[in-house]
Amino acid sequence: MISALVLVNTDLDSQEKVKESLKQIEGVEEAHALYGVYDLIVKIKANSIDKLKEINKLHIKQVAGVTSLLTLMLVEDS
Repeated sequence: MISALVLVNTDLDSQEKVKESLKQIEGVEEAHALYGVYDLIVKIKANSIDKLKEINKLHIKQVAGVTSLLTLMLVEDS
């Protein structure tokens, strides 16, 4: 499994609605609100890098209210 953290910015006043929408996406393990430069942090898991890209591009990025994202791939310890 490949894991990543996605830092998400949202439209003004849509943080909570976006967070709840993201939690419904297959592959999203966690979603939490943040204070600071980014509005949300989301942990996702997928079987491949291609599937991870699909979750980001076709699902997370398409949620109404999402304005930008930054994806950080996690290094798995052996």
